[in-house]
Amino acid sequence: MRYAILGIGQVGLRHFEAFSKIKKLKLVGFVEKNLERASSFEKQFKIKQYKNLKDLLVSKIDFIIICLPHNQRVSPINECINQGVNILIEKPLVMNIKELHKLMPSLRKRNLIHSISFVHRYREEVLKTNNIIEQGKIGNIKFISETMISYKNPALPKWINQKSLSGGGVLMYNAVHSIDKLIFLSKSKIVSVFAKNNNIDNNIGVEDTITIILMFKNDIVANLIAVFAPYKTNARWETKIFGSKGSIDLKIRESLSLKTNRINKHYDYVDYYKKFGPNYNFYLQAKSYVQSLSAKKKPFVSIEEGIDSVKIVDAIYKSIKSKKTVNIK
Repeated sequence: MRYAILGIGQVGLRHFEAFSKIKKLKLVGFVEKNLERASSFEKQFKIKQYKNLKDLLVSKIDFIIICLPHNQRVSPINECINQGVNILIEKPLVMNIKELHKLMPSLRKRNLIHSISFVHRYREEVLKTNNIIEQGKIGNIKFISETMISYKNPALPKWINQKSLSGGGVLMYNAVHSIDKLIFLSKSKIVSVFAKNNNIDNNIGVEDTITIILMFKNDIVANLIAVFAPYKTNARWETKIFGSKGSIDLKIRESLSLKTNRINKHYDYVDYYKKFGPNYNFYLQAKSYVQSLSAKKKPFVSIEEGIDSVKIVDAIYKSIKSKKTVNIK
């Protein structure tokens, strides 16, 4: 199977490392606008650099991984689909509803297998949490509290602080992963949202804090707090799930605890990540996507879920602006 990569920044390199571990795959080439970065990658890994996507697509590839800045995705996605190439797209799918409308005619072509990189869904502790929920050990989920706090490393690309280039801040860069995790574990769609934000850093053009109340179709209510601090802080990504019979406390890369009146069980994942590395989920995603292509089956994360995510994000920003609850159609 032959593939290519559009964009080899931080996340592009993570995808490259992950797919490189899979046998019988050939990286045909890549496109990268940063000439210094492109030259270094080409020399180190002996992978051909292409000047543009049009030339790359001539090479007859089976799928392409798109890791471009958020504002540069619409045209390449349409071009790949029109050439019959399957796509794995780094989140978000696009910046906003306006861009989504430009994609929908192409995305409706059902003969291709596309996926969105909600890569944290593949984490072992998230999958174990899902398994516990499906076994009914905590009963019906009633409420979820989600906290996502991290330090915005100054080494990150500057375009993420510009609304016109990124589409948004902590919501677009980090919290969309939390929202996807909540949808996956809840087994339900989000029907309405209410959100507020108050920036720590007022010198950037996007939000760096946000709090969101999410209402699900199956009556689950979730509260999400996300912070992208401009200074070093204690990072935390924790999900507390309260069911009718018990609760789950999930800490990404750390642990999972299940508690009921009869069960008190703890799962530790520190040694797991010491063994496989903090980004092993990228490999699990790569393996899963290649398997879906080989079997010609729907991927674990569908493109429809990427479309829904754009609609949810749009509703959240509308809620902040209007100071009202916004329903999602």
